Amino acid sequence: MLHSIEIGHFATCLAAAMAGVQCVGLALAVRQGDARLYRLGYRAAILGFALLLVGFAVLMAGFITSDFSLVLVAQHSHILKPMLYKISGVWGNHEGSLMLWVVMLGLFACLLAWRLAAGMNSNNKIRRNTLALALSSQGGISLAFLLLILLASNPFARFADPPISGAGLNPVLQDPGLALHPPMLYLGYVGLSAGFAFAIAALIQRRADSAWAAATRPWVLLAWATLTAGIALGSRWAYYELGWGGWWFWDPVENASLMPWLIATALLHSLLVVEKRGLFRAWAVLLAILGFGMSLLGTFIVRSGLLTSVHAFTNDPTRGLIILFIIVVMLGVPLVLFALRAPYLAGNASIRQPALISRDTALQINNLLLVVAAASVLIGTFYPLMLDALFGVRISVGPPFFETSLAPLLALMLLVMGIAPLLAWQKGRLKSRVLLGMVLAAVTVAVLVLLLTEAAPLPALAAIGLAVWVMAGLVAVIKRGLGNSGNLGGIGMGQWAMVVSHFGVAIFALGVAGTNFFSQETIVRLQIGESATLGEARYVLLDVAETEGVNYFATSAFVDRIVAGGSTRLISEIRRYPIAGSQTQTTTEAAIASHLLGDAYVVFGGGSREAGGFVLRIHHKPMVAWLWGGAGFMAGGGGLALLGVAKNPRRGQ
Repeated sequence: MLHSIEIGHFATCLAAAMAGVQCVGLALAVRQGDARLYRLGYRAAILGFALLLVGFAVLMAGFITSDFSLVLVAQHSHILKPMLYKISGVWGNHEGSLMLWVVMLGLFACLLAWRLAAGMNSNNKIRRNTLALALSSQGGISLAFLLLILLASNPFARFADPPISGAGLNPVLQDPGLALHPPMLYLGYVGLSAGFAFAIAALIQRRADSAWAAATRPWVLLAWATLTAGIALGSRWAYYELGWGGWWFWDPVENASLMPWLIATALLHSLLVVEKRGLFRAWAVLLAILGFGMSLLGTFIVRSGLLTSVHAFTNDPTRGLIILFIIVVMLGVPLVLFALRAPYLAGNASIRQPALISRDTALQINNLLLVVAAASVLIGTFYPLMLDALFGVRISVGPPFFETSLAPLLALMLLVMGIAPLLAWQKGRLKSRVLLGMVLAAVTVAVLVLLLTEAAPLPALAAIGLAVWVMAGLVAVIKRGLGNSGNLGGIGMGQWAMVVSHFGVAIFALGVAGTNFFSQETIVRLQIGESATLGEARYVLLDVAETEGVNYFATSAFVDRIVAGGSTRLISEIRRYPIAGSQTQTTTEAAIASHLLGDAYVVFGGGSREAGGFVLRIHHKPMVAWLWGGAGFMAGGGGLALLGVAKNPRRGQ
């Protein structure tokens, strides 16, 4: 009788076969025009997704039941772990994360297959073939990663003599944020594969018109919104879990998620121009290729072992080389095809080119700035690695490089973002009264901040002023949409989506200014009962005691934060998690009191009464919550745009 693990392994093998049928069958269907091949292809995609769900469910069942005969469960789970972290342990490792990756690929393929099946009776042959070629490309991507899993990263490997308790998941990954962060991030990464697949279809058909852009844009919107949410969850986790007091560290893996987000943002705006004006067609296709290429690059960074990161899953260069080969093929072939077919995508020469002052031009300027920003992050991430590999020279590229190179680009983006929604397509003009109002709002708020703070640095004032500039522009957009009637119905769903997303960017910029330029920090050594002051708050060390959690032991520092309005109890811990044998893994848990205007952040650093006291690192982080609130508005804007597509079923079809 087959064990469930063998069933999961066999189902995954069959899913690989279905991916091959999907890829080849649909390519032949487009070539031969055979309806039976179309049906075979999209049914293979649906069946393949079902088989992947079976394989993933078997793997998850192994973690839930602590089946330590599975090598993966024994290495990344423990019998004492809470259920949430047993489940998240499925993707908290190399093999399981790849399974989640292919399940997401299968999900998007299934959704594309549903679109294709719904359009089989349509007379629109071009639309049908576009969907079929995109679904064929999705099948090729799935097949490549399934072969990687089955041949080099088998999650169903078993022990002949299984251990009793398991080694346990990395403690820093035992967090609710990390249970949600990878699936959300993967939805974004893999969602960009749909845009990539539509780009391949455009290149094969030599056609990327407004209908193609309308069909592609919903998939990119979904990917962008989920990628935004995933990055925000990861940033929030790093902030409170790693105990460093920061929200972004320019870690290679963080950069790996930022690069596709920047490209996807540019792609969304380019697709809008293609759809509305028929311009920038080749540019949109190239961005769709590069967006998924950056996602693949992120996969390579996490799994190659060539770059060190707290987020990395493996240090196996062999697997990294296989992934690198996949990237070279998946990017190399489309880029060669793009070089050959780009002239055919340019569009109708009779389309009037936009004036210098127009929404088209403003969007293209911001797109170029976004691409340059992504290139800067790429260079800063890989330049040290290339120097080491080619010349044996080791250098460190840290936050100063990224902040210095990106700050001017982001400032220009905010400047253009403030006026772009106010401009008309093709040829626009700015009303001097509106422009003056935006300038006065930005300058007034910046001056108030300067007066209310002791020494606000110029970059902080610039960031705050530009954020207010964007908000003032959005107020003008809403006022114009309301018109004389004052009816909110005059503003369409797409425009509301833009307003919410751009408002999120402005809120995020304010959070960056507050956190980066007005934070305070002190490190003190206190005995029980002693206190330290930071800003307007006094921190009293009440006690240090040994405590016990569900699956860990801890040394906990109990601190009272006292301000004029009352006091807050903060508990920071040094946790010790038991693993195989008599070994333990140690983490530090920060204590955070979150408020709208800022966080109090305390980290216990150990010590003893005999050694002169206990070490506390105390931070005050102004407006840090605005960072994740801004990201939430951005993702919400993407959701509104998708809702607008759903209300208009002709789009995305």
